[in-house]
Amino acid sequence: MNTAPNHTDFKVLIVDDNPLNLKLLSIFAKKWNLNFDLSTNGTEALLLAEKTNYELILMDVQLPDMCGIEVVEKIKSAGSQSHVIYLTGMDSMKDTEMDVLLKPYDPMVLKEKINMLKLKKMAA
Repeated sequence: MNTAPNHTDFKVLIVDDNPLNLKLLSIFAKKWNLNFDLSTNGTEALLLAEKTNYELILMDVQLPDMCGIEVVEKIKSAGSQSHVIYLTGMDSMKDTEMDVLLKPYDPMVLKEKINMLKLKKMAA
């Protein structure tokens, strides 16, 4: 019996300017049956977030057009309640109150975080 939460109704925005990172994250997202959109920059992420209410945003911090933290601030100021996990190689972010996974990260840790968020959503 599979007790893992079903993620097909759990909308995720994946934002990363590195094509390899996007490819890997999309492979995992498909494997985990996530409903997801991809973005390579902050401007595109903002446009997608205007149209879709995401439960989760996986955000690279260093984007070509703006900082990922700035993108999230703009999305949140528009009323979004999305949970954000920052994916970064910036070691200095691990000591913040933000939800951060340092690159390279274990995909199973990310999957567990997503499972916990899904369970919280189901319990709400």
